[in-house]
Amino acid sequence: MRMTCLLVAAILWAPAALAQTDPGPRPGPAGAGGPLPGLSANEQAFFTAARTNFQEVDTFANGLGPRMNLNSCAGCHAAPAVGGSSPATNPQVAFSSLLGPPNTLPSFITASGPIREVRFIKNPDGTPDGGVHDLFVITPNVGGPAACKLTQPNFAEAVEQHNAIFRIPTPTFGNGLVENLNDAQLQLSFNANAGMKAQLGISGHFNSSGNDGTITKFGWKAQNKSLLIFSGEAYNVEQGVTNDAFPNERETNPNCATNPTPESTTNLTTGNTTVAQEATNFNQDIVNFAAFMRLSAPPTPVPNAYPNTAFGQQVFVNVGCVGCHTQNFRTGPSAFTGQSNVTFTPFSDFAVHNMGEGLADGVSQGNANGAEFRSAPLWGLGQRLFFLHDGRTSDLLQAIEAHSSEGSEANRVISNFNALPNGAKQSLLNFLRSL
Repeated sequence: MRMTCLLVAAILWAPAALAQTDPGPRPGPAGAGGPLPGLSANEQAFFTAARTNFQEVDTFANGLGPRMNLNSCAGCHAAPAVGGSSPATNPQVAFSSLLGPPNTLPSFITASGPIREVRFIKNPDGTPDGGVHDLFVITPNVGGPAACKLTQPNFAEAVEQHNAIFRIPTPTFGNGLVENLNDAQLQLSFNANAGMKAQLGISGHFNSSGNDGTITKFGWKAQNKSLLIFSGEAYNVEQGVTNDAFPNERETNPNCATNPTPESTTNLTTGNTTVAQEATNFNQDIVNFAAFMRLSAPPTPVPNAYPNTAFGQQVFVNVGCVGCHTQNFRTGPSAFTGQSNVTFTPFSDFAVHNMGEGLADGVSQGNANGAEFRSAPLWGLGQRLFFLHDGRTSDLLQAIEAHSSEGSEANRVISNFNALPNGAKQSLLNFLRSL
């Protein structure tokens, strides 16, 4: 009854509008990509040095490949600032040209489309696959061994057989605050609105580590436990760089695996003079990547960016979006200056939910099945260019509507949204684009 009354109130007080449209990416400064506020001078210097490492373009001489999707972390995590998601111009197109034959662009990679990785749902024998199949292969003209003769997977066949699914980069801003949340905090928050969730048909659960049973929070299916694991996996899978977290080459052709030991390892030589710089010099790359994300500030919203954003936030609550996109959390004790007991607003419960057959990708990770995804954190959405796990749309309204399909936990919420007058819908879109 309470949810029905709130929805009626939203309808009655909705500002007039002829039609609802996505205002598009918010103009102006990025409001993201910098360090957390309140860090010490050493911590800020560490963040700056780690960000430089995050932006490093790897070469084949220092371990890139032999199969990869791109050549730097910041190449994928680029918009609206270093650490974000896909930029407006996809760098994978230029990278393919740099590599040359036998590399060709798959049909799902375009200059104006999102950066994508591709996973195959099943192996040729019908057993589950789910792993990343890198887009590009090393060639002799860019430093690859002459004996290394690799070809790209048959992406055209996989697409034709509906066996290929796609993922786009997740933004990394503010992830240190997320990492700081413990299981008890997450479970307490998840249980706090159990009655509302039950009324809306929302269930969901947390993904968890198969080793210690604790909650995992990072990645499209919340499959990664920590930022260090997230970094190690991405370095190996997206760039082909082995490291202490993922020390083995994925490519089994012995003519292409030129380095018998991990290519990113702890440095034992002296570096520059400052404590922070020496820390990054001694650390291996994945530690620095994790440090950049861990010390990164969350995106800064712009509440006055569009009309009626305050009303739009109330509509966001009233229709039930907060059933999955929890607004506020508070950190626990932190090792970093000024980061203990800090309230932040990620707009996610970090649980996985069944999103229905329309968004299902058929890939299981941890205890998240082929139809379940983590509630995507909405902070920074105002300047995001591509939406949903595969970047299928740049239109926020289409992304909202895509939440509704057979079996989706969001069906009643989207039904509430669709029952609103256009003015209330527009206010909600304006609010989301102010984040």
